[in-house]
Amino acid sequence: MAVFCVATDLSAAAAPALDLAFRWARAFGAELRLVHVVHDPVLAPALSHDAPGDVAAARRQLQALAAAHQDVRCHVDVRTAEDVAATIVAAAAGAGYLFVGSHGRSGFQRLRLGSVAHAVLRHATVPVVCLPAAR
Repeated sequence: MAVFCVATDLSAAAAPALDLAFRWARAFGAELRLVHVVHDPVLAPALSHDAPGDVAAARRQLQALAAAHQDVRCHVDVRTAEDVAATIVAAAAGAGYLFVGSHGRSGFQRLRLGSVAHAVLRHATVPVVCLPAAR
């Protein structure tokens, strides 16, 4: 069985990637790996708004998403890491495709916050489908 991977930050910007990943998984009879990476506040103190409870909350949200799409076999994968992009790339290893959404940040925001989607595109070892946030 083919495995597709979709990385989500659970924001509205990730919705188009999630929607397309579910459609492709249905069309190709693939299993879908739902991945969310929580910044570890110990490793990334500047992002300390993420807390250990975020792991449980993210797992619940992804499990609810999987339950709402019972026609697609899903695996929930929530990880804690400092380097979100590298962790997404590792989680997608062996997948047929990796789906990601982009917030579409530019200028100062991109410089300050970086772009996880851009880093994933540069380092992924599987084909990446990157979708812009719905406007």
